[in-house]
Amino acid sequence: MTQLSPRRPGLALILSVAGLFISGALAAQSVSPPIAEYKERARSSFTLSNASLFPLTVVVEVRGFEVSENGDLTDIPLDTTRVHVRLSATSFRIPPRGSYTVFYEASADSAPAWFSILSALSGARSQSGLNLRILLPHVVYLNQRAPLERSAVVIRSVHSDSSGAHAVVELENTSDRLGRVLDLSVRDSTGHSVPGGAFPLFPHARRRVTLPWNGAAPPIRAVARFDGFTADSLFPPGGAGTR
Repeated sequence: MTQLSPRRPGLALILSVAGLFISGALAAQSVSPPIAEYKERARSSFTLSNASLFPLTVVVEVRGFEVSENGDLTDIPLDTTRVHVRLSATSFRIPPRGSYTVFYEASADSAPAWFSILSALSGARSQSGLNLRILLPHVVYLNQRAPLERSAVVIRSVHSDSSGAHAVVELENTSDRLGRVLDLSVRDSTGHSVPGGAFPLFPHARRRVTLPWNGAAPPIRAVARFDGFTADSLFPPGGAGTR
């Protein structure tokens, strides 16, 4: 793995590419939980596990991140003037088949806020004997107390791409609040439906979701379920689509 830099491609991409070559080694190290959500402040922990036969040296750093319209994550420096994080440890060793728990406290001058606690593990080896440096993020969201409202969510478009093999949904959050799509489905006029996964919808941001599509007709409807309401592309914000 490369050294930490002010900006680099998403951590998930780094790990997925590395996993093509060293999947066995990556499976031996894990972070739990990988994602955590709290209201405004957090006093919590995460655990790093080492199931390998090698001792690991770990260096922990708090980083910020940005997410593009397509869902690509970019690592950036943490805004320490606004987000405040205290860690119980920033470097330690994990013995073979052992684990280590890091405790932390986090707050933000204004919510919502988000950051990643990035653990860089070194000392592991691939089956060919290559020394590895593995990055495991624990992602934290400090949500505002007031939930995202239905009137702030707009489904801008539902369509198929030029190949017809993918359905594309474009959503927008027009408010200052952070929300999370719990599940997303795309449907055509015949009732054929394709489900999508969960993802955050950031304040004043758009999100483009691309799903495999094998329907006989083009997709015309998207339904996104949030905590407390459902957004349906067939209805205007705040209209009959609120559930």
